[in-house]
Amino acid sequence: MKIAINTTSAVAGGGVTYIKNLLASLSQLNTTHHYLILTTHAGKELFSFPHPQFTFLSFRLPSGSPVLRLCWEQIFLPLFLKRENVTLLFSPANVCPLFTKLTNVVMIQNIEPFSNSVPVNRGFIQRLRLKFLKLLTTLSIQKAQIAIFPSTKARVDTEKSGVLMKQAEVIYHGINRALFHPIQGNDNTLLQLKKEYRIDTFLLFVSNIQRYKNFFELIKAFVLLRDKIDSAIQLVLAGTCFDRKYFNEMTAFITREGYDHRILFLGRVPYEDLPYLYSACKLFVYPSTCESFGMTLVEAMACGAPILASHSEPMPEICADAALYFNPTNPAVIADAIRKTLNNQDMISALARNSLERAKIFSWDNTAIHTLQTFLSAAKPQPHPGKPLNGF
Repeated sequence: MKIAINTTSAVAGGGVTYIKNLLASLSQLNTTHHYLILTTHAGKELFSFPHPQFTFLSFRLPSGSPVLRLCWEQIFLPLFLKRENVTLLFSPANVCPLFTKLTNVVMIQNIEPFSNSVPVNRGFIQRLRLKFLKLLTTLSIQKAQIAIFPSTKARVDTEKSGVLMKQAEVIYHGINRALFHPIQGNDNTLLQLKKEYRIDTFLLFVSNIQRYKNFFELIKAFVLLRDKIDSAIQLVLAGTCFDRKYFNEMTAFITREGYDHRILFLGRVPYEDLPYLYSACKLFVYPSTCESFGMTLVEAMACGAPILASHSEPMPEICADAALYFNPTNPAVIADAIRKTLNNQDMISALARNSLERAKIFSWDNTAIHTLQTFLSAAKPQPHPGKPLNGF
């Protein structure tokens, strides 16, 4: 079977992590299937590797803008796939070609358009973008033979919105254990990174900077802890900025409160540096209100980080007893959870142990196996209405 995977939407964060690890794990499976990986020039640098059954093709148009990528996906891509005799297309970013008879499997990575917990203070353009994405995602789910969701929460939210789907599968993301594991505090690389980033004792949140991630609520909570926790503790925030207005609001608040030295934005951190940050943090605090999975939660657990997380699903689904939960919209509640946990070393130790144990259930090998099984199921010929199976 010839399987095409459209990775042109993977530009940062969890989307890139998912594609890199899924492709690597699929390449280790003993199958005769051939994979055609469709990407951009930048994506080819990120994802490609030598393998006899993997062909990486880069395209310039999809990287121009979201509008150009949409036109490419809906007009050019179906014609290209037909010419290449592709059996099945996997679209891991919500949207698949709508005008093709090709077998489609779509993965719903972004459930923001279907969530009721996203902040309402959005600009007109952002609201319009979400409505359009909801329409395209709905049509794609209805078109696809199978829709994959990375959590039960993602599937339930989509179903509650009234979207009709032929078949749904929940397949968790995995974890790269060779990279994400506990690192001792006297490790030379860790000590060097602490010096480079100018951090020592710190709370950590890793995520792309967007409004629904609730960075600002966490920042306000940290400021509320003035004189209530050790003044040497810093709040470290790592991730690419996707909302400059939101970022400017936060930095202006931090400056007004005189916290420039204690609240640090590291920006995009090299992926290989993350295990050191997870291992060194006092607490990993995750205040997001809307996630389909929460990749950095699993990374933090694999490194043994004690976790405080939003009580919004799917965070409890993913972390189970490896986290303490709080209301992510109330800075005073977040502050209280941080203060109480920092003052309870037994609780911190228990959370760290639970993190390591919970992380064991996440495996990229299992993700790849279940994803390939889904491809095979979607590509299986369906009997015509009224026609008996196997000709009997």
